[in-house]
Parts: sequence; structure tokens; C-alpha cells
Amino acid sequence: MNTYYHTLSVIGEKLCILELKVLQSLLEIDCFQELSSQYHVLFLIDDTLQPKYGKKIAYVKVLHDHALHTGKAYVNTHDFITLGIAFPIQSGKQVEYIMFPFSMRMYIPGGKSKLKLAEEMATAALMAFKPSQHIIVECDSWYPKKELLDFVKLHQNVDFIANIRKDTALFELPEKTGKRGRPRKYGKKFSCTDIAFSDSDGTYEVGMTYCLTHLFSMPVYVVRTKKSDQEGGRLFISTIDPEKLPAIKPETQGLWCILEYYEQRWKIETYFYEIKTFWSFGSYQVRSYEEIERMNFLINFTYGLIKILPLIDSRFSALMPQGTSARKNSLSRVILEEQIFHTLGAESQNATNKRPNIRILFRMPLKNG
Repeated sequence: MNTYYHTLSVIGEKLCILELKVLQSLLEIDCFQELSSQYHVLFLIDDTLQPKYGKKIAYVKVLHDHALHTGKAYVNTHDFITLGIAFPIQSGKQVEYIMFPFSMRMYIPGGKSKLKLAEEMATAALMAFKPSQHIIVECDSWYPKKELLDFVKLHQNVDFIANIRKDTALFELPEKTGKRGRPRKYGKKFSCTDIAFSDSDGTYEVGMTYCLTHLFSMPVYVVRTKKSDQEGGRLFISTIDPEKLPAIKPETQGLWCILEYYEQRWKIETYFYEIKTFWSFGSYQVRSYEEIERMNFLINFTYGLIKILPLIDSRFSALMPQGTSARKNSLSRVILEEQIFHTLGAESQNATNKRPNIRILFRMPLKNG
């Protein structure tokens, strides 16, 4: 336990430096370099709530939980904003994205907004990449607002794919009148239901238009989707032409590419589920938000290591088809066995009679705790 708290103190103010160093190390891995010039690296942004059962806990706030994880619409909670970075790798005949959690920040009521925290993390991560590396920022409909949009607009190598609200203002491109004077900035306003469906995969009907919004000054691609047997639907925005998106699956073409890229955003949702289920995320017993963020760095580092270890070390290639939980359990057993045999051997060599003593094993938890 002392080692654990000492590790948190060592991370200290070096947290941002350590996060960047880890990312720079990831960029040196061969399998992450192979496709980086052909495919975009994805910046996946989202936040997750961690309910806390006490009114006197620091930094908690009653927030709306749209997913109703606790069965209640409003919960007393901590809120963590996360930037995950997904790298393309070759997987058979198609491309697969592997997500590594780069950074997690706690939202402090009255402090920086969630949008500002997301923008700061994205800016920090971008420092590790060459200007020639194409990036796509992906997020749900809550995040397409000023701070994050300004980040996208500021960098020529960054594009944007996101879910947007159905009431987002949409405009046709203005017609060229040939008359003197300042041209119109926007054309005729239209509704998302005016976007005609042009294709279907049997489950979803889809349609796309090239138009203007208040989100960007330049025209964007807006995709409308709707389940064939349901009313309503969803809207997605892309600043990049779908014809210029390299297909993740060979059979995917056109506007389906935008939806396929947005689908990669769900990897961060899977990550939230896995760290809460298999890494005891939320069971933290440290008080300050600085210590909580340092602890989250350790969780993210071990989570990412388990994700990429089968890719970078052939000794662990058998873990590749296994899920995150199975990988974690397998590696935990290997580490524990190594610890046992190393301690047993060291104690045996130091013992007077030079013979292993089974009581050594029972002292290990106390010695290493």
C-alpha cells in the first residue's frame, strides 16, 4: 500500500509529461506506424459519470445521466472527461482501430468546463504527432461546441466526425446571383427531415447532403439515418468528403464510410465499461482530484498495456483473440508467479540452510503490501 501511494506522489506534477511520453512511445511501435500515412488517427472524446454516495465528498455534483446507469435521471456524481486515441492496424483483409486512453480529467464544478478540458487534452496529444498526420476528432452530440470546434478549425490536419442534434440549423449553399455587393452567407434553411434517403442496408435508411451550418464556416457533409421501422432518426456531421475516407472494410463505400468511422467512437464506451467492471474504477480511496487523476493514469496505462501487449510481443500473441478481462487475468497470473518464484529464490539464497521455506509464501502479502 505504501508503494501505491508513493507511486501517486512520484507522478505528481509530471502527469502531463508522462501522458505525452507514453503517447510518443506508442507512435514508435511498428504496427501503429504501418498504416498511419494512409489512415487517420482518431481522437475519441467522451465523459463518464461515477456516482458517489455522500453529500460531503469533494467535487461531487448532481448531474443528468442520459444513460440512466443507476436507474435515475439525476445522480450525485464525479464526472471524468476522457480522450482516447485510436490507431489503425491491419487485421486480415480489413483495418481495425485499437484505442489507447491518453488522458482523463475530472470535471471540477466551478472550474474549467468539460469542453475546455477536452480541448486542452486534444491540444496536448496533438503535440506528439507530425503536422502531416491526419487526425479525426469524434464525439457525441454534446461536444460540437465552441472550444472543441475551434480546436478543429485551428489545425489543417484535423477533421471532425460527430453526432449532432436534430435541431441543428441547416442551410443550402447560397446561389451565385452575379449581382454586385456582398454575397449571401447562407442559402435557404431546411429541416433534417428534408434530407432524402438514398440507400438502405435493411436496417437503416440513410441519406446525405452537402450544406452549411452554424458550426463551421465551410460547407460540411450531413448524414441522416433512420431505422426502417421507426420514426425520427439521427444526424451526423463530417468535415471530410466520404470519398476521401479510406475504407475500414473493403465493401464500405460512400456515406457509409462516415458512419463506419463514427462507429469507432463506441470503443471509448467499451473502455468505460471495462475499467469500471475489471479495474475497479470508482473504488478510489484518495481524496484530492490530483490524486484521483494520477490513479486514473495508472489504470489507463495498465489498460493500454494489456490492449497492445499481444501486438508488440510474440510471447503474448495467444492473448490476441481473448477479451480484456481474460487478458488481464492471464497477465496477472504470470506476474504473480514471477513474483512468487523470484521472492522464493531470493529468500532461499539468503537463508542459512539454503533450502526453500514454505512460510516465505505466507510472508509475501505482508512484505509486498
